[in-house]
Amino acid sequence: MKMKKSKRNLIMAIVLGGAFIALLAETFLNNALVTIMDAFQVSQATAQWLSTGYLLIVGVMIPLSAWIFNRFQTRKSYLTMLVIFVIGSIICIFANNFYVLLAGRMIEAISAGAMMPFIQNVILQLFKPEERGLALGITGLVVAFGPAVGPTISGFILKYFEWQMLFIVLAVTSSLVLICALIKFPNLNEPKEIKLDWISLIESVLGFGIMLFIFSEVGNDGKITLIDGVLFIASILILVLFGKRQLQLEEPLLNIRVFLNSQFNWTTLLSTLSNVAMVGIELVLPLYLQTTRNESALLAGIIMMPGAIIMGVFNPISGSLYDKLGIKKISLLGFSILLIGTIPMIFFNSQTSTILITISYAVRMIGIALTMMITFTAGINSLEPEDTTYGNAAASTVRQIGGSLGTAISMTVVAVGTKIATSQGTSAKIASEVGYHWAFDVMIFVAVVGILASFKLKSER
Repeated sequence: MKMKKSKRNLIMAIVLGGAFIALLAETFLNNALVTIMDAFQVSQATAQWLSTGYLLIVGVMIPLSAWIFNRFQTRKSYLTMLVIFVIGSIICIFANNFYVLLAGRMIEAISAGAMMPFIQNVILQLFKPEERGLALGITGLVVAFGPAVGPTISGFILKYFEWQMLFIVLAVTSSLVLICALIKFPNLNEPKEIKLDWISLIESVLGFGIMLFIFSEVGNDGKITLIDGVLFIASILILVLFGKRQLQLEEPLLNIRVFLNSQFNWTTLLSTLSNVAMVGIELVLPLYLQTTRNESALLAGIIMMPGAIIMGVFNPISGSLYDKLGIKKISLLGFSILLIGTIPMIFFNSQTSTILITISYAVRMIGIALTMMITFTAGINSLEPEDTTYGNAAASTVRQIGGSLGTAISMTVVAVGTKIATSQGTSAKIASEVGYHWAFDVMIFVAVVGILASFKLKSER
């Protein structure tokens, strides 16, 4: 599409502004969960649905993004997404109970999930193939930096304001982007008559939703009941039906045929593990600091700030290292650094220096910066050109839902570990610390699996 460079850059700034806000919202509440638990008198396993549920809805919405992009005018679609996000944020501001807050949060997630791949498609429309490298590199920086900086920004806000201010910030900033889009965002496509397969959408929502609900319930109860087992099996069967239907449709909601490519499978697994490693610890660490060490939300945010900054620095560096080393070496390097940064966490206690906690978290973020977007890109590059759109949607969906499951499993492990330690006569504070150490053990496992899976990648640059 021909347009002046200044206009094109302005459009890119507007869409990346929306992307940053949506991604910031992923982890924005992690530092506020303890405050919200006290405000609404809900358990930790219930409160974490504000993060886990958000990630789930985002993951479910990603496959819809291609249909939205092709079915409607880009201008109307983007404006609608921003309006939905503003509405969700306003509902959260005035929430008088936890479930109204959760509903507003899910409305935000509907917008965010549709927005992310949509924005990537817009950028592909704006730039010629030879110009896309830098544009997608900047997009990758926003994708990684938004969630990384969320806990830090919210920590500073919570020092001086109530939790509602978090949603006021989201509402105001997204409204500003909406105003800019109303004035300057053009239409970039011609809509096509493409049908949406509602059965596929319902199957994916039910399958992943029930599965996550079970993890949350196990986290609440600290045990697995017969009903939990039956519902978990039901979720697996629904997802099997979903996959079977995708193979039968000419225009599937999610084209799973791309998973016939083994290299794509391994890179998708590695990108998903990186996302689990990032969003999992960004949920667990602030809770650990505030509940077992009685640190403030502000200090928790400050501890995580260097890691967010370092991740922003290393994201562009990872691109040049990928060109020089190839995907196998950089993946091995990244997951090894992730493991090195995670190992000290299993020894954290009330006497551990905050400097050591800060360094450990920052080292982990270097490993994640070297792996998450690079493995995702390598997977897309391993596909045939005509399959890249499908691969983008499939890998994005798996990565996002994997992150959601990762956070749910992490919090379930915390709850189960705490309950077992309590049953053995341990004090409440020590039992809570045991639960969090179990979650840190899970992160060790994720890093080790990442290293082992990296050996399956091809050595070519």
